[in-house]
Amino acid sequence: MVSTLFEKLQDSTTVFHSLDECERHQWDLNGFSQSGLDYSFLKTVEDSGINKLKHRYALIDDAEGETIGRANFYEVDMDFTTMDKKMTDGVKKSVKALYPDFMTFKVYEMGMFTMIGEALDVNKQEDTAFCLAQAAQHMQAYCEEENADFMLIRDIPYENLELYREVLEPAGFYPALGFANASLPLRWECFDDYLMSLNSKDRHKLKTALKTEEKFGVQVEVINDYSTLSSELEHLWKKVNAKAKDYSREQLNEAYFIQSAKWLHENSEIIAFRYEGKLVAFMYNVFGSDDYTMLDWGVDYDFPLYSKVSLYRTASVLSIKRAFELGKSCFEMGITNYIPKKLLGATMEPLTYFVKHRDSDEYSKTLARLLTENIDLPEVLHANKTGEQTSFTDVDWIEMIRSMQDNCSPQDVFKIADREYKHSLLKMGKIYGFYPEFRSSQSSSIVNENGEDVVLIGTNSYLGLNSHPGVIKASVEATQKYGSGCSGSPLLNGTLDLHAKLEKELAAFVNKPSAVLCSTGYQTNLAALSALCNRDTLVLMDERNHRSLYDGVRLSGADIALFRHCDLAHAERILKRNVGRPCLWVTDSVFSMEGTVADLSTMCDLKEKYGCRLFVDESHAFGVLGETGRGVSELHNVVDRVDIVMGTFSKSLASLGGFIAASEDVVEFIKHKAGGHIFSASLPAGVVAAVRESLRLVDAEPERRVQLLEKSKYMADALKEMGYMAEYNNTPIVPVVFGDETLALAAYKKFFEEGVFVNPVIPPAVPDFQSGFRTSYMANHEWKDLDRALAVFKKLRPYLVDKTPLEGTDINENNAVGNNKNAHQVSA
Repeated sequence: MVSTLFEKLQDSTTVFHSLDECERHQWDLNGFSQSGLDYSFLKTVEDSGINKLKHRYALIDDAEGETIGRANFYEVDMDFTTMDKKMTDGVKKSVKALYPDFMTFKVYEMGMFTMIGEALDVNKQEDTAFCLAQAAQHMQAYCEEENADFMLIRDIPYENLELYREVLEPAGFYPALGFANASLPLRWECFDDYLMSLNSKDRHKLKTALKTEEKFGVQVEVINDYSTLSSELEHLWKKVNAKAKDYSREQLNEAYFIQSAKWLHENSEIIAFRYEGKLVAFMYNVFGSDDYTMLDWGVDYDFPLYSKVSLYRTASVLSIKRAFELGKSCFEMGITNYIPKKLLGATMEPLTYFVKHRDSDEYSKTLARLLTENIDLPEVLHANKTGEQTSFTDVDWIEMIRSMQDNCSPQDVFKIADREYKHSLLKMGKIYGFYPEFRSSQSSSIVNENGEDVVLIGTNSYLGLNSHPGVIKASVEATQKYGSGCSGSPLLNGTLDLHAKLEKELAAFVNKPSAVLCSTGYQTNLAALSALCNRDTLVLMDERNHRSLYDGVRLSGADIALFRHCDLAHAERILKRNVGRPCLWVTDSVFSMEGTVADLSTMCDLKEKYGCRLFVDESHAFGVLGETGRGVSELHNVVDRVDIVMGTFSKSLASLGGFIAASEDVVEFIKHKAGGHIFSASLPAGVVAAVRESLRLVDAEPERRVQLLEKSKYMADALKEMGYMAEYNNTPIVPVVFGDETLALAAYKKFFEEGVFVNPVIPPAVPDFQSGFRTSYMANHEWKDLDRALAVFKKLRPYLVDKTPLEGTDINENNAVGNNKNAHQVSA
């Protein structure tokens, strides 16, 4: 049935741009039941101009030309950064300054803007599918013509969920979590009977709330003609809206209250609270033939008795009382702020949205996932279907909606990929910047995919050897002699004389009896640790160790004991508790994200005291630290006390791969037992030759280490002078902390656009409060390029340091660097 609906929808819908184009009697036909869609309610919103909405109203006819349905639509700019509860106002302002359109979309909604309820109203239930298909077709056409981003259909009750899915999913809509609606069916004869139905504790609270005037002198008045109060109502409403955390959508204004008093004079009222003659709070309520809705609230938080008088509770109880007095059968309390509504006995009804992007199925699903993951619900929900009550926990309801969004079956192993949407969210928000393409070697600057010169301060080529003529020549000559690959594992046919020579040179370089090569640095840690450890082993780990170290240990099945970053007192307590157990202490020597340096001297003292072994990953220290570049082991004078040294070739040694150096028996064990080594093809000859030449240059050109650390310190000092949180630990890694993941990603993309490439650092690599940049430097960085980078840091400083950019700040204004330009000339 549904598949044919979209084939017979031509010329069945009349769309109005304004209710002025439609006669009131034409819109408010007999048989329509949604009072929120009545002419007077919609006219109030339209004439007030709130949120600069673009309105559309549709009357839907059947084949005989009889009107069978009506629907309300509007286009609104929606800022979805409100879905990120962790984002502070300052961070949001900064991100919006960098990218004004970030997560702000033109959304074409079928809904009621200031009320809850279905925005599709039909005479007969059996016409719902046809009318809904008409509405969906209109929404798609509108978005294509007006270039709106998303379609959103709001507030679908559980009883209609399956019907909406049946019609909308084939059209590309995804169901999404909606805010739950709080309502109270008025089953009692009168207000006093309602109060008596409550438990004694809750009844006492509500009765006490009715004594506001008696106890505190706060006068209460119900007002139908409140137009003269419109300015005060706007003022008090804005105070509440400014503090809204869950949801802030409609922006009510003075005109809204004026128009409401005009169009809804018989269907609305204000419960006003005055103190010493001054309006201090109000509840704005509207009502139809059967329902009474508590719609909006305003209060002066500076009211002297605010902390003593529960005005919201009082307004809520008085609203229920008014609903009884007016003979209504249902009391509606709306969305969010569920705890006080639960006290009143409200039923929390789950509602569903349906969303679709104009032309991207990926973004349709992404927005559906975003809403579902970030909307808060009460713990218990109740729904009606065919007259039967159904209850859900919030967890069950959320999972039910998530499963409706899945493109995979529950048992499909790809479901984990289907549910991942964070990368798509970044693309949708236009701050995705990963996998940039470069068209040159990594040097002081690089060429991006547009052929532009970009300063590179996000690299691990610390010594700048990957463009060294000698390294390139050695690689080319070896490739010409040995070919482009080894086509086999080292154990069988993949070992060249070059491999054996490099292993001996590395072993001698770190003063160990033996060494073994692996094809990547990650694989090196995976292979060695998974072979050396087993389920009987305890592995002691710094919480900031590199992911490859964690993964290698996990693969072994060993127990992992974490200690706080660089907290060796914590580490010793763990060692003391595990005396006598086989234990391997695994650590980075320089931690890759922070640039902090492990205290290997104290670690060696502790490992010898408690009888464990020490595995040190020198990846970010090799060639950089120590008098001759042997790493932190040399810097701390513990080369002979470290049991196992691991290093990579992709940092200072300008190539690819890694090595383990240790005693001969340990190396032989790894060579014959480590699957990651045995079952991987050997490093190509060109790679090995490049590493050998780089290793020679580490000894031959010690000035590179001096230049590298001098430039790293220069940058750290300049960044600190500007106010950035940029810690220098005497390594080429200088972290710049912003404290928010989204800000870090937005800044990363903006820096790239400004001609500077940095590495963003976000969870899980670091905790969210340490999100920011990982800047890193090279010996061959040109001073002019470093100053170019600092100029961009200074230009963007108001958005990243203060996080409160001044109004009128021009992000494109040229800012000079305020550092001593002569400070580096001695080394230039």
